[in-house]
Amino acid sequence: MIRTVLVSLLILLTWAGLMVLVVSHPGGDDTELAEYYIENYEEDTGAGNAVAAIYLNYRVYDTLFEALLLLVAIVGIMHFFRVGVRRE
Repeated sequence: MIRTVLVSLLILLTWAGLMVLVVSHPGGDDTELAEYYIENYEEDTGAGNAVAAIYLNYRVYDTLFEALLLLVAIVGIMHFFRVGVRRE
């Protein structure tokens, strides 16, 4: 019982954290931001590749939270469907 509550709380906190990130994003036109990335990625990050600079420096928190969300989803599915446990 307590395990179910803890897994549910973990899923809820992860979801709430992601919603805070989504709501705090200003939105709007991202062309200025894209132009900034293209023009300044070498100076800002020292990376020779724009894609690597964007994923590993500018958007690292997005990448980490996406991986965390995937992990929490897998843990939740395994817990609630009890994968690998025989039912009597």
